[in-house]
Amino acid sequence: MNIVVLLAGGMGSRMGQDIPKQFIHVNNIPIIIYTLLALEHHAEIDAVQAVCIEGWEQVLSGYVKQFNISKLRGIVPGGATRFLSTKAGMMALGEVADDDVLIVHDAVRPLVAADSISDMIRVCHEHENAMTVLDCADTMYLRQSPDSTSQVVERAGLVRGQTPECVSGRRMKEMYALAAEQGVEIDSISALQVALGWQIYFAKGSERNIKLTRTEDIDMFKAMLATERDEWLK
Repeated sequence: MNIVVLLAGGMGSRMGQDIPKQFIHVNNIPIIIYTLLALEHHAEIDAVQAVCIEGWEQVLSGYVKQFNISKLRGIVPGGATRFLSTKAGMMALGEVADDDVLIVHDAVRPLVAADSISDMIRVCHEHENAMTVLDCADTMYLRQSPDSTSQVVERAGLVRGQTPECVSGRRMKEMYALAAEQGVEIDSISALQVALGWQIYFAKGSERNIKLTRTEDIDMFKAMLATERDEWLK
């Protein structure tokens, strides 16, 4: 099975709003529902386990019924950190098969691309893990003080990591056991695996897969929803 742990446990303080950013409405639809619908419509996704900010579980449950989301199998409260929220979602899955693909995705990345999900699942079947990434198009600099630098970082050796990212069921069990043994708690499952000594394999990311962090990102999301690609563009 291919199961998504959907992270919706944060308040989103940088958005500066009175409600958690994943519940902000865009065109009368909550952001988290856009994300759930993308997962709902993907043929390779079998189920979704949501990790929700505490106190908002019933709100999410109501929206799931309103928008006919059938793949959501459960909602659990988030933890104090992303690491704890992700682990709570993973543990809520119960027994998983070694070859299951367990996908972590941010609820505030509503434009996740179907081909990115498919490519990530393919890579995970080959290598036990996968992370969607993008090349760096901008010139990259190393920050040497809060407001200056004198060093350029070669961008060819850099990638930008996104969610979704994933592990096999076998790797998930090994990962949390080893992390507990070593006392390691790192937010991203890909960064956690790197810290534990594993290689991370790349899958196809998407420039449209923006993370809605600030108010300006909502403006960009609205523009993307209203824009269709010209037919002549490859």
